[in-house]
Amino acid sequence: MGSKRAEEDAGIMEAVEPEQLGPEQNQDPVLGRLKQWVEAGQWPAWGIVAALDPDTKALYSQWVNIRCHGGVLCLQWQAPATQRDILQLLVPRHLQLKVLRMVHGSVGAGHFGVAKKLQSLCSRFYWPGCHQDVELYVHCCDACTAKNGPTQHSHAPLQQYQVGAPMERAGVDVLGQFPVTEQGNRYILVAMDYFIKWLEAYAIPDQSAITTAERLVTKMFYRFGAPNELHCDQGRNYEAEVFSEACRRLGIKKTRTTPPHPQSDGLVERFNRTLATQLTNLVDKQQRDRNLHLPLTLWAYRTVVQESTCCTPAALMFGHEMHTPVDLVFGPPPELERPAGSGVRYFCELKERLQVSHELAREALAGERQKRAYDSPCQGRDFASGDKVWVFCLDRKKGQSPKLTSQ
Repeated sequence: MGSKRAEEDAGIMEAVEPEQLGPEQNQDPVLGRLKQWVEAGQWPAWGIVAALDPDTKALYSQWVNIRCHGGVLCLQWQAPATQRDILQLLVPRHLQLKVLRMVHGSVGAGHFGVAKKLQSLCSRFYWPGCHQDVELYVHCCDACTAKNGPTQHSHAPLQQYQVGAPMERAGVDVLGQFPVTEQGNRYILVAMDYFIKWLEAYAIPDQSAITTAERLVTKMFYRFGAPNELHCDQGRNYEAEVFSEACRRLGIKKTRTTPPHPQSDGLVERFNRTLATQLTNLVDKQQRDRNLHLPLTLWAYRTVVQESTCCTPAALMFGHEMHTPVDLVFGPPPELERPAGSGVRYFCELKERLQVSHELAREALAGERQKRAYDSPCQGRDFASGDKVWVFCLDRKKGQSPKLTSQ
């Protein structure tokens, strides 16, 4: 069911050219009326607007921030995380569902939760009531509901691990095994930075110590540098001499979970569930095309705002945002004009942006709020006769991994 829903939501979307956005807005009764006021340079008195629809009145209240950029109506807005002014496209009513499908269910977007999707949508688009529309659309997504289940369990108080810089601490884990792909891969090696939440995942044929060490060194460490600490479970591949020696030579302090409490690697373990959810919505029935969808899933994760840092992993890693599939359909986002500068000036500005972003991430890390939520007692729920419920299915099908199957 997840793959079918993914095909429906991520089907080929007819691109909207930039020059078509203006005429599309003209067809909308609210935006068409608004554009006439903007182009005339004169706004009507409130007594006239008060008799119009709620959407018109909501946009009228923000008229000082409305801009006509290349014949397209936009709303100038200051992003709270970066304090930078951005232009949000005012979306006509007949395109709002298309935008919701693109930012939630399309290839490269990912089936993430309400908070992440609100950040993704608000960075590009706006319409009155968009927050409620995103929440309703995400909560009504069958693919998300079928895969995600209740996660509340009895537990002891959470102990926090503090980090304050990129590659200060990274976690690693192996997801699988899955049906073998055409390339001979059965597992997925997952690694994540604890501070900026940057994610790496590689398809591997086995989980031996040699394969694990080779992929981390040649795929991750040589591009981003070796972390100060590497946290993992007590799998034989991590406890092997070859893996320990690789960490020692690279100056990496290797830490591990304890058998009674594997939750200490919870950051990577939690993403494993997220990754399995995203792949469930994309893979075919045989689950053998994972290699095709893994890069797109990583792309989606790196470009959504993390609730704990209030920034995207891409922005914290590179100092700027990555382009997404939404840009291919609606064109690149309009930007305010800025004076050109030299390479040295760009380097200084990039360094300053990274420093500011990292400081904002440190301030916004939601560890204390997560601790309070984790320490709260579990609450049961009573059902009445006639209530509609989801049934958790434990049946396993031969040749399929339960981690990529909607349950």
